[in-house]
Amino acid sequence: MTAQELKPSEEKIEKLIELLQQDKVQEALISIVERLDIIKELVNTLYDFKRSGVLDDLLNAAASLRFFTEGLLTREFMERVSILQEVALIAGNNLAMDSSKVDCLTYAVAAADDAKPVGLFGLLNALRDPEVQRGLGFLIAVLKKLGSCQR
Repeated sequence: MTAQELKPSEEKIEKLIELLQQDKVQEALISIVERLDIIKELVNTLYDFKRSGVLDDLLNAAASLRFFTEGLLTREFMERVSILQEVALIAGNNLAMDSSKVDCLTYAVAAADDAKPVGLFGLLNALRDPEVQRGLGFLIAVLKKLGSCQR
């Protein structure tokens, strides 16, 4: 760079003076100067992250997360979440009226923690079990109500 390129133009100096006369700019500069030690620490940390590759990894992870969630956060998805919240509130109110349902649900979830994977034939065998049939009947009734809420 030449000395001419380093020398600020009159226009740039006037613009800088004009900006420095604004109250918001002065307040921002005061705030920055008061926090120089924190800013220095942040810059050093960012530099260390960049030098070690952690910053690149974080940026790649953020880009991947955005890629995976981009299709999820649609209007249709948010409407479905809203409907599920309504169903959960209704179910919560109904469960609150009958504590035995809460106990049953709690027991079922706790017992399912150690469940083993089931294939197609295991599923077909399970369908002969009367308890599984009652559970499926309950789930189908919930799904039916959920479907009618979507109309």
